Amino acid sequence: MGIDLVSAQQFDGAQESPLHAKMKHIVGELLTNDHRTSPGSVVVDEYLIRENGRRRPDVRSIYDGMPLVVEVQLATTQIPIIVQREDFYEGASIRLLWLTWNFEPPTSGRLLSSFEDIFYSHDKNLFSMDDETISLSREKREVVLRAFWMDGDEWRSKLVTLFDLSWIPGGCANAVPSTPPWHRDFLSRWRDALGERGTKWKERELLFSELIEKLEVACDVEELHTLDVEALINCMLSLLDGLPVGSRQQNLVEVLNSFLNVDRRQRYVRLICTFARLTNRQALFEIQSVRNKIVKARAVAQDDRQSVSGKIALALFPEVFALVTS
Repeated sequence: MGIDLVSAQQFDGAQESPLHAKMKHIVGELLTNDHRTSPGSVVVDEYLIRENGRRRPDVRSIYDGMPLVVEVQLATTQIPIIVQREDFYEGASIRLLWLTWNFEPPTSGRLLSSFEDIFYSHDKNLFSMDDETISLSREKREVVLRAFWMDGDEWRSKLVTLFDLSWIPGGCANAVPSTPPWHRDFLSRWRDALGERGTKWKERELLFSELIEKLEVACDVEELHTLDVEALINCMLSLLDGLPVGSRQQNLVEVLNSFLNVDRRQRYVRLICTFARLTNRQALFEIQSVRNKIVKARAVAQDDRQSVSGKIALALFPEVFALVTS
């Protein structure tokens, strides 16, 4: 028995359920109203023909300048159909979002097999719509979804916009990565290696080696010590957290004064001032002792984005420096 026939028999001969038909038209409406969707690009339930074959996606559009297909999944689609569609859209370089309705995480046992497949396709995320997301989408004129993911053994969920999603290799999306980005994992391990006098020596050597390999910077571990990269990272973490990190200082004023009191660190004052401003710590510049050290340090040639320190700062704190252009 063919896949299409099995699918048809599930609805007494109909190729889709009333809910499926309703959902794809709602998705088409919400995409049309989203300002990031190219005008006139939304197409509901029409064939898409490419060199690698043809498919009839539920909804397709040009969203944020990229081709996007939304397929509605109501736990009835056969797994071979899911795989075939994913392969087709990936081969055509089209982004794919599987979307279900009013998803309720299982209280015990595994997901339905048809949900499990798209769960893994979306990097262990599931995306759903419900009455609230539809209402919010219409109100905001932006597609709002509910994202689900596993945190250990617990299901979590949050509201996200379509624009919030990250598109991963293969063309599908996630809202919460199944594994943390490298920089977050690195900083987590860096923090674990901290003592009140700084990073433990053995762990610091390993972390420095990893940093060099990851960023492909032209230096060795000894040069990172000479550049006082440990103190630089801890100073930025202190500004980020709002309290001393890896230091015996009592507050951020003492952290900055101690940091800038060392001549070889004065090359970082522009970087530190920018980071402090982006983390809303600029009030520290009004403290006379800090201001005096900043004035003195600015007379020294400053590191730029292409320097070793600049590359490290941008790689470890991308969310903070993204605020420069946001």
